[in-house]
Amino acid sequence: MAWIAEQLMKTINQHMLHECVTYKRLAELSEVDYKQVQASVVVLERNGFVEKIKPGCLRVTQSGMVALESGKATVRTGPKKPKERTRIAKSSRRIDAWRAMRIKGGAFTLSDLIMSVARGDEKDIRINLGKYISALESAGYLIKLSKREPGIAPTSNGFARWRLVKDTGPQAPIWRQGLGTVFDPNTGEEIALLPVKRGIY
Repeated sequence: MAWIAEQLMKTINQHMLHECVTYKRLAELSEVDYKQVQASVVVLERNGFVEKIKPGCLRVTQSGMVALESGKATVRTGPKKPKERTRIAKSSRRIDAWRAMRIKGGAFTLSDLIMSVARGDEKDIRINLGKYISALESAGYLIKLSKREPGIAPTSNGFARWRLVKDTGPQAPIWRQGLGTVFDPNTGEEIALLPVKRGIY
């Protein structure tokens, strides 16, 4: 599987690095079975080397281009340790949230993001995404709007709303809590966080 995935990356690089390529076309160019192409694309997506820009249509990511240019387009296909699985599962909601922010374009609330990305089996998703929003706001990716969304209860102050103002690309910025930074894989930039006013709800 790893060898096929790397072969597909090379095929994209040789024929249409900056274009959208369908599964069928990729199978034809690489002479790899269509089902193997589908399975290998899952691996490439997990490694951040390719992305779907619409159903069944692929293109290589910036990370994939860097990996190809450096000759380090090695994919990870083996099982992960239990702790690593937990960490990745947690961060995957943040990846989904970043995509949702880019799609929405306009203002959104924390509840809007939860509705967009929740799968029903997460624990503390409100806290997880709330912290991610705060980190992105601190790093300058989001701004909190002065006008809040009306609440349901008569005594409610409403819900905070944000807007994405710094869209650097498809790869979700990574909050490095221990370092107090946000790393942007789209630009390679490491951003030190500034204090933000709390109150995400």
